[in-house]
Amino acid sequence: MILTEFQEFMLKERWKVINKFQKMYKTSEAKEEALRSMEDKDIDFLIYCSNNIHACMFYSRFFKQRRIIEME
Repeated sequence: MILTEFQEFMLKERWKVINKFQKMYKTSEAKEEALRSMEDKDIDFLIYCSNNIHACMFYSRFFKQRRIIEME
């Protein structure tokens, strides 16, 4: 698949978001603590920016746990 110029730009921008998050919170514990303080829409944004299935699963799993906790 050949990406358009715009698609390539957006891919780079999404990568920058995840890269910055990874640099700020280096350990899983630090990431979880940061995610606990984030709003759901911010977690959704991280999921959107992720191009790694493992990162998407990590954020998604946390998001689901947060929703379950809020419902109780």
